[in-house]
Amino acid sequence: MNDISQKAEILLSSSKPVPKTYVPKLGKGDVKDKFEAMQRAREERNQRRSRDEKQRRKEQYIREREWNRRKQEIKEMLASDDEEDVSSKVEKAYVPKLTGTVKGRFAEMEKQRQEEQRKRTEEERKRRIEQDMLEKRKIQRELAKRAEQKLARRHGVHL
Repeated sequence: MNDISQKAEILLSSSKPVPKTYVPKLGKGDVKDKFEAMQRAREERNQRRSRDEKQRRKEQYIREREWNRRKQEIKEMLASDDEEDVSSKVEKAYVPKLTGTVKGRFAEMEKQRQEEQRKRTEEERKRRIEQDMLEKRKIQRELAKRAEQKLARRHGVHL
């Protein structure tokens, strides 16, 4: 009994504010009505909170999905034009009907097809790089010729 009175005294003497909960005014109702009203108010708050949280999570999911889609589009746009053409034209290879233990063969064929696709794109990339290098050299030669001609004209005029 002594412990209980000490604990009660400690609780009452603490300077912490006691949190008050919202209880709708019902006039002179009994305790049961007040309790039920308080329960309803608490349930409504919890439902509203959970509904708001669900809506917020849904919007966040939509934003992330949209952002990921945009990032994917940007990656695709940055890829070379030829690679886009190749990826958009998915070639349908003949796939035999699989029965029983042929399962592994399908995966092997798929790997082979992907490897061929990768080789084609790599060769195309190399070809394009070589073409670009040739064009750059050609342009540099032309610029060098023009600069030489301008220089020759200047010296010709000044002499």
